Amino acid sequence: MKTAILSLQTAIYNRLSNDIQLAAKITGVYDAVDENTVFPYVTLGNGDTVNNWSTGTWYGEELTHTIHVWSRYKGKKEAIEIMNLIINALTQPLSLDGGFLVEFTQLEFMEVLSDPDDITRHGVMRYRFKIRNL
Repeated sequence: MKTAILSLQTAIYNRLSNDIQLAAKITGVYDAVDENTVFPYVTLGNGDTVNNWSTGTWYGEELTHTIHVWSRYKGKKEAIEIMNLIINALTQPLSLDGGFLVEFTQLEFMEVLSDPDDITRHGVMRYRFKIRNL
């Protein structure tokens, strides 16, 4: 068996990158950024987990995936608007490559923090997915 985590991240990246409303609000969706990346943007990963969710007849995983929103808007408004667009984009079921099926998707939490520079707003969203091999 193989883990679905890369297939899941790819599906999330594709969904968010191709969402027209989200694309109009951010400069991009990234796995990693450099110091020249223009705000606001979204990054994926960092803090993901994988746990066994198998039965006697099939293999499954319970995965958490963290999505980060980065904004330089004064206040939390822009970050929250972007997070709402992400929620809308992830409402429809994801299709995964590699023989995986998403059984369950749930937003576990979201919050917007002020970074230590007191300029950057950092939105954090964590989703939980239950995925099984077909």
